[in-house]
Amino acid sequence: MKKIMMAVAPLLILTSCANQASLAKLNKFALNKPNKAFNTVPTKSLDKSYIGSLKEFSIDFLQQTNEESIENPVFSPMSIATCFSMAYDAADGETKKEIGELLHYDEESFNHLEEIKNALLRSAINDAKKNTYLNISQSFWIDQHSTIHEDYLKTLQDYYFAEAYQGDLPNMYNEVADWINDKTKDYLGVKGEDFQEMLMGATYALLNTVYLKSAWTNEFKEDRNYKGDFANIGATSTKVTYMETKVEDSYYFTGEGYMISSLPFEHDLQFRMLLPNADANYTEVLSNRTALDNLLALPLNTYGVADNASGVTQRGTVEYTIPQFKVRSKFNLVNMFREMGVVEPFKPGYADFPKFSGGYISAAQHEAGFETNNKGAEGAAYTIIVVAKSAMPEEPIEFKLNRPFAYAVTTKEGIPVFMGKVTSLPNA
Repeated sequence: MKKIMMAVAPLLILTSCANQASLAKLNKFALNKPNKAFNTVPTKSLDKSYIGSLKEFSIDFLQQTNEESIENPVFSPMSIATCFSMAYDAADGETKKEIGELLHYDEESFNHLEEIKNALLRSAINDAKKNTYLNISQSFWIDQHSTIHEDYLKTLQDYYFAEAYQGDLPNMYNEVADWINDKTKDYLGVKGEDFQEMLMGATYALLNTVYLKSAWTNEFKEDRNYKGDFANIGATSTKVTYMETKVEDSYYFTGEGYMISSLPFEHDLQFRMLLPNADANYTEVLSNRTALDNLLALPLNTYGVADNASGVTQRGTVEYTIPQFKVRSKFNLVNMFREMGVVEPFKPGYADFPKFSGGYISAAQHEAGFETNNKGAEGAAYTIIVVAKSAMPEEPIEFKLNRPFAYAVTTKEGIPVFMGKVTSLPNA
């Protein structure tokens, strides 16, 4: 019998959600009211290439958190990708190309609009009986002095089910916070001042939220909980509360230096886990692209040697030991994506966003939280993209050495190492 200890993060005490914020005051700003159906299963299946694009983006982003040295990073790939996909549909030229590459879009393989609409419908779960909810919401915010591009608004409404609001956007930071809290059942408890500075000078804003609450298919019994050590990276350890359960006929994958397995939530949601071997380099395993790809893509429903997986899937009785944990992260997406090679959307005067009246992305932020307990898991995330009006780029000052000039080479301390002047040059 193999005993798998799935250790992810230190315990933080579970807290209850605050009351939902009322959005009644937003009605006077509303331009539409899209209707997204819950608990539906569209007849058309999702294109595997689209799912693959989300997985590639997910791994790219997670690996970038390694570069940023972020402790216990948590994020919603679907939230960030969907919000930036809305920006993609407003862009053109090099700006559109860079966002498409960031999202791993291949329009020859799949129609991203059709796939996103299908994905949003498939992911809309509202089942109070099984205490399982998954809601992905979008909105589009327009300043009262900005142009409404009707075709773009229709795209957002028809494919993203995006709500639209128009008003004095730089002063609508409380409304933005209320909208996020309403869609995420106040899980993150954001406040208006969190967005006040960000919205200064805003002409448009795109918003996405993701809220998840799901029960385990088989709850962990509280009488099996115990306190134990969690081995942190850095050779330290902390005491956490562990939950235990035994599952017969469970699939687990054994790779090079790690194991992967999963536990089911209601509505076919899966809690998939990647565990480095005890003698492995934890940091290397958790940043290994093959291992992360297997975490997201490996089918854990058949046993045998997995294709291109460098390992084997087995089936047997597994004892799972999982910590209760609660984590939260916030990301400056402009800085992160610049480090990932995306620059055009963030350059005033050069970003190409026709549907934003030539503006540029002045700010983009993502925040997420997630927790596990004996009953299940809960998490929420939002992504906000703020668009500001681009100032016309100034004409560059011409500094052309096409006439006599003097020059010097100095050190950091100002020591002149070379100095001279050029008064005439021979023909080249």
